[in-house]
Amino acid sequence: MKIQSSNTKKIYSYDPPTQGTRTTCPECSHNRKKKTDRCMNWDKDHLRGYCHNCEATFFEYRPHDVKQYIIPQWKNLTSLTDKAVRYFEGRMISQVTLNKMKVYSDREFMPQFGKEVEVMCFPYFMDGKLVNIKYRGADKSFKLVSGAELIFWNIDCLKTNSEVIIVEGEMDALTFVEAGWDNVISVPNGANKNLEYLDNCIELFAPINKIYIATDQDTKGIELRSELIRRLGADKCFTVSFKECKDANEFLQKYGADIQDVIPNAKPVPVKGVVEISNIYAEARDLWENGLQPGKDIGQSYIDEYVTWETGRLAIVTGIPGMGKSEFVDYIVTKLNIRHGWKAAYFTPENYPLKYHYAKLYEKLIGKKFSKNTSTEIEWDMVYEHARSNFFYIMDEDDFTVKTIVDSAKVLVKTRGVKVVVIDPYNKLEHQYRDSETQYISRFLDQLIKFAKMNDVLVILVAHPRKMNKNANGTFEVPSLYDISGSSNFFNKTDYGITVHRRCDENNELTNNVDIYFQKVKYKNLGKTGTVALEYDYVSGRFNKTGKDQSNWLASTPVDQVIDYNFSFDNDKDQPPF
Repeated sequence: MKIQSSNTKKIYSYDPPTQGTRTTCPECSHNRKKKTDRCMNWDKDHLRGYCHNCEATFFEYRPHDVKQYIIPQWKNLTSLTDKAVRYFEGRMISQVTLNKMKVYSDREFMPQFGKEVEVMCFPYFMDGKLVNIKYRGADKSFKLVSGAELIFWNIDCLKTNSEVIIVEGEMDALTFVEAGWDNVISVPNGANKNLEYLDNCIELFAPINKIYIATDQDTKGIELRSELIRRLGADKCFTVSFKECKDANEFLQKYGADIQDVIPNAKPVPVKGVVEISNIYAEARDLWENGLQPGKDIGQSYIDEYVTWETGRLAIVTGIPGMGKSEFVDYIVTKLNIRHGWKAAYFTPENYPLKYHYAKLYEKLIGKKFSKNTSTEIEWDMVYEHARSNFFYIMDEDDFTVKTIVDSAKVLVKTRGVKVVVIDPYNKLEHQYRDSETQYISRFLDQLIKFAKMNDVLVILVAHPRKMNKNANGTFEVPSLYDISGSSNFFNKTDYGITVHRRCDENNELTNNVDIYFQKVKYKNLGKTGTVALEYDYVSGRFNKTGKDQSNWLASTPVDQVIDYNFSFDNDKDQPPF
């Protein structure tokens, strides 16, 4: 059978025990000094495993099933220790509020300390049933139940209110409850890029009329606020200011009863018209304190030297057909996905049937040729599991207009959190000319730029140049964005302009040596113009400066080092905490 880790999403081949429950853990045992320590329990009745060392939870892997979750045990504890009560009183949170929100004290093993310690417990309920528990110990130590579902804390309030407040932590949620607002929810994992909890309940926000975003006012909190606004819709979102304070609880401690004013004074997110300075206070303050920052890198210094990536931007990539521009775009997109969690949507009719494009993504992610003869079943499952929640396609066979593509992409932004939209290529779109080609292209690019900014996505447009001339030696000239058929606006309006061009050998045959021309990077903090010489690897579909990278990007260690476990078991009375 195959099992999957809830922590890393890795998939392992596994032979269930015929007797006993204890074994080594496929996730951590190979990295431990005592590699033979049997730290994992296997529950043969529920087909689940639990490691007491790394706290990974394992499920039987069924790729087409609804995702499985651990259900924590409700202990029905309601008391708080005197120490916990004093802590909350110092934060101006009363016992009445704590009891109302079912906060209690317990003892729990915390990895940070390597032992069981006193903790405060924040139970997560959905439809009145326990779904998860967050444990908070000393020294700002936190943990959630391994393998349990991520949901908003106090999520059930979405079903009984037309307005809701979203905060970054349970302490801030308790602050608002203390001030009289029960319609408050908290994200479960702070300002984290994993918004799985939002993906799973996005439909609950449809009937909500007003959403008050009250995240922390530091850099990470601002990023979370922006992502929530992007996903939930700026038209119904309001931003909450805590003056110079970092968050709601700090504001309560400093200004007391003035906490009553922060929701009535919240500012609507500007969609159209006038934008007041107060609307951008947090962003301006962050810029003043930290300065302009580069965009997201891909972890390849020889490319990152010239370009880093930022959402809300338009990138245009050109090159003569067959030069590798689509392959280079896929390389950048998969790198941004692996490194920063950016999900991507493709409009790519040239890769239809889409199984051919999936094969290209597979090779870039796993580093091996797309074939059962060169990669394993485990690797197939690993890529499939990752790709189905990170890459999406836009394909309406009856309508190839830019409006349809943008409308579909907006849905994927809201429901799946897409951060990159690729249109490949421009000439496959259904263009509706009402005026000159130049004027049409200007309006077309404006649509993409507006969509990128309003939805905070990186739009990558692949466009072929017009028919190219050859040099005296018979090789093609290197095209620029000005050579794209129709208009100089392809160069003038884009934020990034890139040309991909393969070299020829002495017989004028194309080689795997590829020059990437960064012809335009609009903002200095995002990069500079220049050229980098790379080599394309036909096996992995990747671009490298020297040598070949055929590693598995989805695994921290090579897959063939962590699969095909044949465990031995002994009888053990310890049972996993299911």
